[in-house]
Amino acid sequence: MFKTNLSDVDQNLWCRMCIPMIYAHWEGFVVSSLRILLKYLNSLKLDPSKVTTNIVVVGLGSAYRPLSGKQSFSQRVDFTEKFGRLFSEDLKFESKIDTKSNLNSKVLKELCEAFSFSFDLFDSCISDVDRLVNIRNSIAHGENSIVPDMKNIEKYISSVNEAIDILTNEISNFVEREEYLSNAVA
Repeated sequence: MFKTNLSDVDQNLWCRMCIPMIYAHWEGFVVSSLRILLKYLNSLKLDPSKVTTNIVVVGLGSAYRPLSGKQSFSQRVDFTEKFGRLFSEDLKFESKIDTKSNLNSKVLKELCEAFSFSFDLFDSCISDVDRLVNIRNSIAHGENSIVPDMKNIEKYISSVNEAIDILTNEISNFVEREEYLSNAVA
């Protein structure tokens, strides 16, 4: 039997074990990077009137929760008062990054929209990332018929590395160009 690792683990098993690890690196990088970005934005003590609308929405985060469902008039008044107070203070960003436990193209696109990153830059690698997420979910839920090979593993690693590089560049540009400010020059 062909072995491809130092522990003499069967190649099929080895490749199946690699899928969740590759995905964990992908999601972990995105979450950690965006948390660092939010911490940086918090350190700037941003005035909501001086930042882009997207960043105001990110900063107000959970303040929008009371809007779901039906509210009484008094609940709407309470929300409006709370919202007014939040908007008159420096933005405070929560450190939670919601990947919905499936950091696929739909979730990545939403995160890109929040920070005005260019989702189109991910075109060359996002279908492989989606496939990685789908296979990871299948493996995590007990599906045994999916048997990726080393070629697939190398492709997923390469695509995740590419996506990480793109996100790194987008975050770097966002900070360097102060793209969070409403008068920033892109």
